[in-house]
Amino acid sequence: MGMHHVATCISGKHTTVKGIRARMYRAHSASPKVVTAHFRENARQPTRDRFVFAGDLLSNPRLQPYIHDVELSIRYGGKSFKFLVFFKRHKLLPPNQSVQNLGGGLVDGDVLLVACGKRVSIKNLRSGLEDRAADMAVRRFSQILHPRIRSRLPSAISFD
Repeated sequence: MGMHHVATCISGKHTTVKGIRARMYRAHSASPKVVTAHFRENARQPTRDRFVFAGDLLSNPRLQPYIHDVELSIRYGGKSFKFLVFFKRHKLLPPNQSVQNLGGGLVDGDVLLVACGKRVSIKNLRSGLEDRAADMAVRRFSQILHPRIRSRLPSAISFD
């Protein structure tokens, strides 16, 4: 996946669509929620080529159709976690209350977070320690991301 999250069609009978648990930080919500994010995978190579349909969950598709994604690595509670964060950037998107309530910086629009595995590119987000690590990763990410000043974003950020 690149900086701009664009779906490409993989034709063939070996393509399947499945759902995983993800964490959604809605702009108009006070706290993050667990949602089902759908992804596409190649059944012949289930550990590779997984594509999350983030556009189905993020709001304001007409205002800002482009979706950015950044890989975050964080160490929390003595364990290492890796996440993919999907978000939009536009000056007319509403400020994200969920991220601000976590003590994070100013982020505009919704934020979707999915967990990455060691053997697979994306996996179900488990509760407990992984949820707290996800919240910390989003909070730290939002503190370094200014919504309109920074023009280029890195594809991966590590908070180790």
